[in-house]
Amino acid sequence: MTSPGELRRRTLETVSRPSYSISRSDMVLLNDNANLFGTNPAVAEVADRFDFTRLWAYPSENSDSLRSRIASEFGVSTEEVIVGNGSDELLDMASKCFLDPGDKFCSPSPTFGMYRFYARVNLATIREKLLRPDYSLDSAEILSERAKLTAVCQPNNPTANLFGRDEVVRILNESCGAVVLDEAYSDFSGSNMLKDAMSAPCTMDIRTFSKAYGLAGLRAGFAIARKEMVDELRRVRTPFGLNSFTEAVAARALDHKNWVKDVVSRMKVERSYLDGRMKALGFLTRPSECNFLIAKCPVKGPDLVASLRTKGVAVRDCSMFPMMEDFIRVSIGPRPMMDRFLAEVEPLVQGVGR
Repeated sequence: MTSPGELRRRTLETVSRPSYSISRSDMVLLNDNANLFGTNPAVAEVADRFDFTRLWAYPSENSDSLRSRIASEFGVSTEEVIVGNGSDELLDMASKCFLDPGDKFCSPSPTFGMYRFYARVNLATIREKLLRPDYSLDSAEILSERAKLTAVCQPNNPTANLFGRDEVVRILNESCGAVVLDEAYSDFSGSNMLKDAMSAPCTMDIRTFSKAYGLAGLRAGFAIARKEMVDELRRVRTPFGLNSFTEAVAARALDHKNWVKDVVSRMKVERSYLDGRMKALGFLTRPSECNFLIAKCPVKGPDLVASLRTKGVAVRDCSMFPMMEDFIRVSIGPRPMMDRFLAEVEPLVQGVGR
C-alpha cells in the first residue's frame, strides 16, 4: 500500500514547474491567464494613503473590512463571506474541511488541475468524469460518484466554455456532499451563478481578484456560501491569511467596475483578433468565454510550446489533459503581445497542412 508520504511526494511532482532557458521576468507570459492589460488603479490609490509604518502589526484575523465590502457588493451578509490568499487557499480549505483520507472527490475532466492537487494532498480518492466530446458537462456522470466534494469550474479552464446552466444547477442541488463552484472567469463570460449557489444545500461560490481585477501578484480570493458552510471552512483556515495592503487594495478594487469592464471589452477585441490570425495559420481554435484561447496545433503541441519558450514566449501546453492532445492555451493581452506571439509562432507552423 502506498504511504501518505509517498502520495504527497508524487502529488508535488505532478505540478512541478518546467525550467525556462530565459528568465521569467523576460518572458512574454501568455500561460498564466493573468490580466495582461495592466494593474488595477486601486493599487496606486491605496499605496498613496496606506500607512506602511504600521506593517509591524498583524492584519485583522479574518480580513473583516474586505469581507464587509464583498458582502455589500454581492448583497449577502458578512458571515456568508470568507477570504483567502488567492482562490487556491479556498480550494485548500474546502479539501481540508470536507475530505478525509479515502473520501471521494469528483470533478469533470479536463478542468483546473489544482482541484485534483488539493484532493490528493488530503489523500482523497479521485474520480474524474470526462466531458462530452463537445466539452459539455454530463451532470448524471458527476452525481453517480456520490462524492464528498465536487468541483465545477464555470466557465471551465482549460476548455474555455460555459457549461449548461441546468447541468450545473443539478449538481449543486443533488450532490450528496459539498460543492465548489469556481467562477474565477465569470467576469469575462458575464455568467453569474451566485443565487443558484446560495440556494443549494452545501455550495461555496469561489471568486478571485487575480483575473479581471488585475491583482494576481497580491493573491486575494473569496468565497460566498451559507453561514453554516463558512463556519465550517473557518475551522481549517489559518488566521491572518491576507496581508494588510492586499486587503485594502482588494476592497478598493471593487469600486473600479468601469476599469474592469474596459479590460473585458479590450480583451474580447484582442481575443477575436488572435482567433482569426491563428485560424489563418492552421490552428483549430475553440469558442472561448474566458481571457484565453485554446487551439489544436498544426504541429506537435509540446514541441511548439518548447520552441516558443526558447524565443521568450510562454504558452500553456494542454496535451497532458484528456481530450486535448496537441492543444495549447494562450492568454489574451494587448495587441503588441499578441503580435509578438504570432511573429514567433508563424515560422514554427509555416507550410504545415492538415
